[in-house]
Amino acid sequence: MLNERPKKVKDYSDPTKWQLFWRIQGECWRRMVTPYLMYLFMSLLLLSLQAIVPDENAVIEIVLGIACILIGAAFNAHLLYHTGILHYDNFITGNIHRRNARLGIPSGGDHRPEREFSPWKGFYIGFLIGIPVILMGILSHFFYDVAGLFFAMFAGWAIIPITWFGPAEGGVGLKADPIWSLLFVLLPVLVSGAAYLIGAYVEKQRKLHESERDERIKAAGKKK
Repeated sequence: MLNERPKKVKDYSDPTKWQLFWRIQGECWRRMVTPYLMYLFMSLLLLSLQAIVPDENAVIEIVLGIACILIGAAFNAHLLYHTGILHYDNFITGNIHRRNARLGIPSGGDHRPEREFSPWKGFYIGFLIGIPVILMGILSHFFYDVAGLFFAMFAGWAIIPITWFGPAEGGVGLKADPIWSLLFVLLPVLVSGAAYLIGAYVEKQRKLHESERDERIKAAGKKK
């Protein structure tokens, strides 16, 4: 036991450009999973409500549908808000790490630069949430009879509102082209991007207030 060598701690703090690129992809994909699952859950609830509500109650159907979509967006905003806070905190830590590195002071290798704040990351995460909509929207444009059901199940928040325009002539297909569902990708992109930026801004202000408070305490201590 005494001869065992201590385990070597991996240094994640100084990746190459390609390593950083792929780690950022992994971080953004990881952050999109839970918001997408929230949209998925609300899509299944939306699909169930559309089946339960009689066709003659179209207004109720639309109101409940919009409510489901907005609830999914609210979960999305909540999660990305906290991601913005976390990423900005990591950004501050990264600045300290880089400053220490310039001064030749080792500060440990547990910092993850891929988790640092960047203004575009929230919008990119939102785009990743919308990838199923893009794929199934294109497939439904050409093969709605086959892809439409899967679209309604896995991204109903984007395709079900298209069905509110009614069926096509003859009752086969939709009156509105499913390709219009691609516009709904803007929902998670804008919600995620805005919530992420707001979260980072709130964390920045909190850090500034803490810094100002510490300065006041130091100044008060010097006066004594």
